[in-house]
Amino acid sequence: MKPLKKNLMMLAILLLATAFVPNERIYPETLDWDTHFRGTPDANSQYAAVTSTIWQYGYNAKTRGNNLTIDFSFLGGVDADKSWVKRERISNRNTSKILLNHEQGHVYINFFLLKNGERILRNQPYTVQNYKRLVDKTAKELSKYYNNMQDRYDAETKHGSDLEAQERWNRFFESELSKL
Repeated sequence: MKPLKKNLMMLAILLLATAFVPNERIYPETLDWDTHFRGTPDANSQYAAVTSTIWQYGYNAKTRGNNLTIDFSFLGGVDADKSWVKRERISNRNTSKILLNHEQGHVYINFFLLKNGERILRNQPYTVQNYKRLVDKTAKELSKYYNNMQDRYDAETKHGSDLEAQERWNRFFESELSKL
């Protein structure tokens, strides 16, 4: 093989190897008022901001006799068109920072649902007879668990106004994010 062709081949192999880095760390979205809060504020709501998140999963199952193969797909993130902020309620940079930090917590919880839901659903043992029921049941349980966490987060932090409780949750988020 000619040296130039050999070098090009080695470069191509190196590029392919680095393109698929195993265990690449994926981070949740970092909220920004302009990018993530494009919805129309609810005039009747007492809240200054609402972050709407989504979690979706799908799967394609193939059976051949008693052999089962399931390919999952997952999607999660912020629905910017349903998330909103009442900008007139943000009086200064500090208020903005505190409120955006609280809303970021909702994104973290949704990210935990996405990553843990993916791990649990992909690694759960299925059979040809039970996979439909088990996928649906597990996904509902995961959704309920993380929806309850969202509610508890708001209740404990008083929607971000209890700074001490917010700091406890911030530490929890840091700890959980470091595990993913």
